[in-house]
Amino acid sequence: MFAKLFRGCKGESASASDELKQALENLDKKETVLQRKISIEVERAKQFTKVRNKEAAIQCLKRKRFYEGQLEQLSSFQMRIHDQENKKLLVKMASLKNSS
Repeated sequence: MFAKLFRGCKGESASASDELKQALENLDKKETVLQRKISIEVERAKQFTKVRNKEAAIQCLKRKRFYEGQLEQLSSFQMRIHDQENKKLLVKMASLKNSS
C-alpha cells in the first residue's frame, strides 16, 4: 500500500517506455495465468460431467466464462498500451524529422 503512495520517492526514475514495457510484461503474465485457469475449469467441467454432477459442471463453466471476460479486458489493455507505444514512436520520429 505504501509502495504505491511513495513510488515517486525512489532514486530511480523509469522512463515512460520502460513503464509501458513493464505493464505489458505484467499483462502477459496475467494472461497466462487466466488461460491456465480457463483450461483447469474446462477439465473440471468434463470430470463433473462424467460423474453426472450437472450443477458443479455448470459452475465450472460459469467461472470459465468469467475468466474469459477478464482475458478480453486484458487484451484491450494490451491494445491500448501498444497504441500508446506507437504514438510515442510516431512523436519521436516526427521530432527527429523536424530537427533534420
